[in-house]
Amino acid sequence: MAEKENMKICLLGASFDTGNLGVSALAESSIKIILNRWPDAEIVLLGTGSTDGEHCLKLSGREIHVKIERMRFCKNVFLRSHFCVLLLNALLLKLLPFRRFRNLLSAINPYVKTLIETDKFFDITGGDSFSDIYGLRRFLIYGFLQKWLVTQFGKELILLPQTYGPCTRSITRRMAKSVLKRASVVYARDTESVEYVRELFGNHSVNGKLRFMPDVAFILDSDEPETIDVGSLDNVRKEDSVVVGLNISGLLFNGGYTHENMFGLKIEYRELINSIVDYLMKDEKVLVLLVPHVLTPSRTVEDDPNACRQLYDKLSKKYPGRIFLTQGKYNHNNIKYIIGLCDFFIGSRMHACIAALSQSIPAVGIAYSKKFHGVFESVGLGDCVADAYQCGNNSELLSIIEAAFEKRDQTRKHLDKVIPKIKAEILEMLEV
Repeated sequence: MAEKENMKICLLGASFDTGNLGVSALAESSIKIILNRWPDAEIVLLGTGSTDGEHCLKLSGREIHVKIERMRFCKNVFLRSHFCVLLLNALLLKLLPFRRFRNLLSAINPYVKTLIETDKFFDITGGDSFSDIYGLRRFLIYGFLQKWLVTQFGKELILLPQTYGPCTRSITRRMAKSVLKRASVVYARDTESVEYVRELFGNHSVNGKLRFMPDVAFILDSDEPETIDVGSLDNVRKEDSVVVGLNISGLLFNGGYTHENMFGLKIEYRELINSIVDYLMKDEKVLVLLVPHVLTPSRTVEDDPNACRQLYDKLSKKYPGRIFLTQGKYNHNNIKYIIGLCDFFIGSRMHACIAALSQSIPAVGIAYSKKFHGVFESVGLGDCVADAYQCGNNSELLSIIEAAFEKRDQTRKHLDKVIPKIKAEILEMLEV
């Protein structure tokens, strides 16, 4: 059956208002891929929150307006956008599958209207939330309920490139399998996730719907901000200087949401960061730029700028004129531009690393979950992951960083070759 000229498409699991610039990068990149396939598509971001609205962005010289609608999971179950109300409507449509009844429900509830009229649903689950490592509630809402609701309306669900698992509880494994079985296409952004999905299915065939595709954020555009506040870096930087971008995760800096080493790291994260800076400062040509990637001032436990500021206040006195702090308000495109000013990058936020790699900047990822390995392996740099939840001491991690730093010129040449091919593959993924 031929597709409509003006497709209506819903995107789940992505947002522009979380403060996590990686999630924003996923949202914009996903929209870019969808519009590359259906240039005139109407796109709705369906997510959680309290208000509806519209987000405007520029892609390839076009001004794109994306409608934002919120699905509620609060105590007030009588809201028209509440999950329970939407599910009830889905069940009623199954019982009474008549056009007039469907039109009636659409006229009464605009959120039901969106679900009924949407042609395809795409979901990216924040990139790595198809797992219970962030808690059961988060998986229940983002990993299961939103996706399952779409299938109850009889709609096609396509899972965009993301990490699948780990699901450590039997209940989350069953929910994950249920969603994966109902999806028409399952894209995984790393080979380990491909194997994880196969394992969940057991001996059952995945019918060719499981496909590998690198992280969509590789195609994110960078955008120079009107003003950049990186201290006196431009004045100090010389022709032979090596600017190393260092992204510090506020979440790891504070021990996770529990403040008690939530991710089970085998090293003390703050000590590791201090050791990294001490190692870098041995080279007199090196200048360190602290770069945040999650900006959540109201949630200090995961706020990168707060963690960067603490490190800067401590070490800028020890190494005067050699450590610089990125300050100010920036969006995901702006931060990618700032990361592009670096010659080498070390990141604890995976999408900060992707912002570097996608600009052919050699990078090392300080991993707290399996997602780092898959993303780095997708560009042929699996040996550039410093695994903080498996390596037992700082010296092991520092040796990985040191090796990557020494071969950075070779790595840049490698990235210059592979990144254009990866970007083209991602951009055209829906053409298949």
